[in-house]
Amino acid sequence: MDPLRQQFSQALTKIEVNGSKRQKAINAHTEIQELLAQDMLLRSWGISTRLIGSYGRQTAIYPGKDVDVFARLENLTTSANPEEVYAGVWAVLVARYGHVEQGGRATPQARSIKIDFSEPGNANSSFAVDVVPAVTYGIRWAIPAKDRALWASDQARWIATDPERFGQLSTDLNTATWSPAVGGQNAYKPVVKLMRQAREVHLGDRKPGGLYVEFATYDTWSRSLVSGDEWGDLLASTLRQVADRFGQAPYQPLVDPGLGTAVDPPLDPSQWQYASETFKRLANLGEEALNSTRCNAALKWRRILGKNDRGQVFPLPPGCGSTGVAGAGLAGVAASSPKEAQGFG
Repeated sequence: MDPLRQQFSQALTKIEVNGSKRQKAINAHTEIQELLAQDMLLRSWGISTRLIGSYGRQTAIYPGKDVDVFARLENLTTSANPEEVYAGVWAVLVARYGHVEQGGRATPQARSIKIDFSEPGNANSSFAVDVVPAVTYGIRWAIPAKDRALWASDQARWIATDPERFGQLSTDLNTATWSPAVGGQNAYKPVVKLMRQAREVHLGDRKPGGLYVEFATYDTWSRSLVSGDEWGDLLASTLRQVADRFGQAPYQPLVDPGLGTAVDPPLDPSQWQYASETFKRLANLGEEALNSTRCNAALKWRRILGKNDRGQVFPLPPGCGSTGVAGAGLAGVAASSPKEAQGFG
């Protein structure tokens, strides 16, 4: 057994959306879902909400600043006008929460509606629910185009999506008998969280965001490119494979598993290259950790996973000091506190 297995378990707890923050998220999205379900117009449109995004897939990391509610309108198709659909959902939410411009909590966004649940005067309480209207599109769903100028056109006003399918694929991969596990615990989703944490620390506001990191992690795990039975082995291998996948992305596009199509929006080759180089350096450090003494290995994992407002994510084992040889190879890579990824990822 890896002598640092307990420390990895503690690190996973440190980045988990748990405790009061988890309960706050549950209360907020339940309130929104119940409100939408009670509206007569939305009921006539076949309102049926689902949780999507990293929260819905159980791959979100602390502090978990938003939850995405997929407002499925099962009786509507892409023949509906996006402006009317959006207005119908907006009317319900603004009536309850008020417009942000008038001191309320509802903010209209490009194709979603954000409801703020932050606590006044508490900087650590930032939290919102994003409501995304969707209509049926064959066996999939469609959401309004991000460019509202397209809403008046007959084409391109709806964008195909299938976030629920990616959620199911993620669960299937996590629980597959052939998928790596650690001490009997399914390992895919925990490793996704560790990868998202590393991305937040070392890429910050740069692209790719957490969702694309998760797509790449899914890609490499689903093709059995990652193996191992301890957290360190799995994380180091995933860092290496994702770095390679990002390097291939300019000529072999990364795919949205839910749709089976290239990710949209695409990234510039320079963005993929920067991400690839960053993850290669992290992979190098992870591989060094696997061949280091326990204390030095812990210092290397600590550098990879950084910290959040709960403190350093990776704890040092008993008897290990906070100084020592932490390894080289991360010049130019930031180690600041992470920021939560935005969007529906």
